Amino acid sequence: MPTRVRSVLATLAALQLSVLSIPAAVAQSWPSKPVTLIDAFTVGSIGDTVGRAIARPLSDVLGQPVVFENRTGSGGAIASVSVAKAPADGYTLLLTTIGPAVLRPLIDSKVNYDPVADFAPVILVGDIPNVLVTSPKLGLGSVQEVVAYAKKNPGRFSLAHPGTGTMGHLLVVLFASATGIDANMVGYRGGAPMALDIAGGQVDAAIPAYGPEERVTKILAVATEERVDFLPGIPTFKENDLPSMVGSTWYGIYAPAGTPAEVVARLNGAVNKVLGGDDIRRQFAAIGFRGLGGTSERLRQRMVDDRAKWSEVIRAAKITIDQ
Repeated sequence: MPTRVRSVLATLAALQLSVLSIPAAVAQSWPSKPVTLIDAFTVGSIGDTVGRAIARPLSDVLGQPVVFENRTGSGGAIASVSVAKAPADGYTLLLTTIGPAVLRPLIDSKVNYDPVADFAPVILVGDIPNVLVTSPKLGLGSVQEVVAYAKKNPGRFSLAHPGTGTMGHLLVVLFASATGIDANMVGYRGGAPMALDIAGGQVDAAIPAYGPEERVTKILAVATEERVDFLPGIPTFKENDLPSMVGSTWYGIYAPAGTPAEVVARLNGAVNKVLGGDDIRRQFAAIGFRGLGGTSERLRQRMVDDRAKWSEVIRAAKITIDQ
């Protein structure tokens, strides 16, 4: 082989090795400056509380400040787009929920981000179980009694939800379908006013994400695979012969697509370490939040599974953002 050809091949091989070594070098030096964690929702929300609770100890684990920032608007789309367009270097992260990450793109054809193509899943932080609540004024004590009452009052029984396309909306739609009841769907802008109207008897029932406001209602069931520790004595829908009634409002952390896998892995390990702390577990339990954690693949698979399940419900009910 001519000397010149050997020289060219050697140069190409060296360039290839140097390119392959870039992600490893980035991972070794990361983080070398503050990391920004952008929350898609408002100050005082569950996501805000969870994000701030994570940011403080995560700063200690990473050895760099984790700056927490609320960037609200368009049902989480503004925060999602801003992170999707950020440099893929691990310094800009998104904390968001199943809404923007899975549900919103299924009901809004104008959403200007792709939750799969534009993001690298980092970790499934945790979830808020959704619960069946009724007005105490109805005197109903079980799922079966709610169904019986609804069937005695077809078209007059009201099921509330906190907004079109939310998990609370999809679960009441699924509940009505699974039980064969004829319910009047009543939409709200948020869970707090809805809970007050349920407590006051203006509407009959709902399946919202659990929160302090639900304490003024009567909780009859939880939409999880197993019972929840901080809701002692509350059975699951599955225990009431409604196996399809499983769904929760989960939260995940994402990086922009293209972020080096080594950086994503370090982020995942750091957040898992934070979630394992006793102090953060106590903080989460106090607000009805279950810390989950696990691998990045766990979050990716959760997105796949939820997209498959809820897209069928959305299609059957013809739910769009315009409703």
